[in-house]
Amino acid sequence: MERFVSLFVTGVAQGAVFAVVALGFLLIHKATGVINFAQGDLVTLGAYIAIWAATDLELPLLGAYAVAVAALAAVGVLIERFAYAPIRDRSIHVVVISTLGAALVIRAVIVLWRGTSPTRLRGPLGFEVVEVLGARIPKQNLLIIGVTAVCVAALWLLFHRTQFGRQVRALASDRMAAQMQGIRVARMSMLTFGLAGGLSALAGVLIAPTRAVTVDLGFGPMLYAFAASILGGMGSIGGVVVGALAIGLVQQLGGGYLSPDYAEVYPFVLMLLVIALRPQGVLGSEVRARL
Repeated sequence: MERFVSLFVTGVAQGAVFAVVALGFLLIHKATGVINFAQGDLVTLGAYIAIWAATDLELPLLGAYAVAVAALAAVGVLIERFAYAPIRDRSIHVVVISTLGAALVIRAVIVLWRGTSPTRLRGPLGFEVVEVLGARIPKQNLLIIGVTAVCVAALWLLFHRTQFGRQVRALASDRMAAQMQGIRVARMSMLTFGLAGGLSALAGVLIAPTRAVTVDLGFGPMLYAFAASILGGMGSIGGVVVGALAIGLVQQLGGGYLSPDYAEVYPFVLMLLVIALRPQGVLGSEVRARL
């Protein structure tokens, strides 16, 4: 029982991080119809900015986290302005290459700025643990789960209770009709890229205290977040979150009870099975998208 509880909580925590990144995918996809493949490197950049703010600027830890989120929101807007807006009407292949190019630029900037040596970001709870049914659970994992729950609730309210959310949903339903109704598509695009950038930074500062911070920190979460978006269906917040949690749990429970050598493969096996049986995702409907 202790082992199951430990693996379960770790899986939920990992899935929560994937969910935060996947929500960034969802936001941009709904507003623009494209996938931003720079999300993973934004996760990494957010962690490094938090480290810089906490060590070099000597800000309180929560202040450093806030700086990282604000900075990455600005970086998200810059990506929209320079990597997406000039080519929004071009071929999808051009857009994909552009976002991948933005990812490579971000990674190069990180290497030039901070080097390639692994570093660490302190967590607000340090290495404290709590005992649950005999299992020792790091408090950082519980913090990740709690922050993600608040984030998901806030985004649900944003989508369903605000003018911004109604406009994003209108864009996702029919972009041309939304433009004819006077929705400022360019502004909505910038706002969603900025919000997705902030979510990437949040994922970065949540996951960084649990592992060494390197230039590859965000690559794995990005892949799993993309898989979660496909698994849950790109159409809803609930679907994306369910997909992310399923991937986190399959990875941890499969690695713990089957074979740890294939822990990174199990989520993609699940994704392929879902695609074969239900192409629109577990909770999704058929999605019309540019990618």
